Amino acid sequence: MPTEGGVEVQSAIVIVSPECREEEAGVEAIDSSTGPSPATKTRQGNSLVCVEVLGRSVVARLIDEFARAGFDAATQIERRSLDQAWEVADRQLLTYKDSGSEAVVVVRARAYIDLDLKDLLQFHREQAQAITRAFDANEEPLDVWVIDPSRIQEGTTLLAALDAASPAHYFVRGYVNRLTGPADLRRLAVDALTSRCRLRPQGTESRPGVWMDEGAQVHRDARIVAPIFIGRGARISEQCLVTRYSSIESNCHIDYGTVVEDSSILPNSYVGIGLDLSHSIVDGNNLMNLERGVTLEIVDPCVIRQNKVSRQEKNLQSPYAFGFANVQFAQAEESSR
Repeated sequence: MPTEGGVEVQSAIVIVSPECREEEAGVEAIDSSTGPSPATKTRQGNSLVCVEVLGRSVVARLIDEFARAGFDAATQIERRSLDQAWEVADRQLLTYKDSGSEAVVVVRARAYIDLDLKDLLQFHREQAQAITRAFDANEEPLDVWVIDPSRIQEGTTLLAALDAASPAHYFVRGYVNRLTGPADLRRLAVDALTSRCRLRPQGTESRPGVWMDEGAQVHRDARIVAPIFIGRGARISEQCLVTRYSSIESNCHIDYGTVVEDSSILPNSYVGIGLDLSHSIVDGNNLMNLERGVTLEIVDPCVIRQNKVSRQEKNLQSPYAFGFANVQFAQAEESSR
């Protein structure tokens, strides 16, 4: 089989959701029969894998993982429609085949997976089948395949090949979070802060369990309790209390005297003075309490709101609006403490 200097050539294809326009793009489901599951998408159509978790989105981390594993190339495909994305994937698979790739990993990134890429590729080689698919510990399929492009019949589309195959089954030994809803997004942040998965916060650990990204500011009269994450350019004001398992993502501002407990404040969000947030997710003017399953759209910008950011900051961050599928929105003038 073709190699470069005796080393196997391996490449990757990641299908990116058409709705995600920033550099840290997300991937939606690509089942041609059923379409994407609404629970895995935000109110404006973005997949949960687009959303920053401890400073970086799941998809951006996936691309980094391919680079660390020594892949020769990893193509992130983004088009206006899903059909167009698959057409580009078909062409890219042919390109990889012509360039000598022996193995192509195809991912539709609806989940966070602690995947050992080297072990997956070794298993694929040992099975000597055209396609290998990953499964979780419960034997449920994951949206990860390894393909031998030389064994895909000419004229067969990638999607048709995946649908028709009887693949070898590779069982993932590590952590899997399918990100089927906002509670899973919170669970991923907590599991990362408690080292239950391989995902690690961006930035540096300023003291045990306290992670701070570049430009994060904490007032000397604020109190923070580990483990927590404070993202790039985020600000924690005087007399604030941020407690265990909370994540304050990039460009957020927690104003005077507010308490944040076991919550995620998503990028570019302002949280006003003297509030008490617990077991919640905040994104701009949207607030969801996970214990009660209640989502509010706050109309008073003094309570919570979306921060305005410069064009340069937008290019550095991933400010996706975060709404929740199948949840009734109500309007409120203020939130209770």
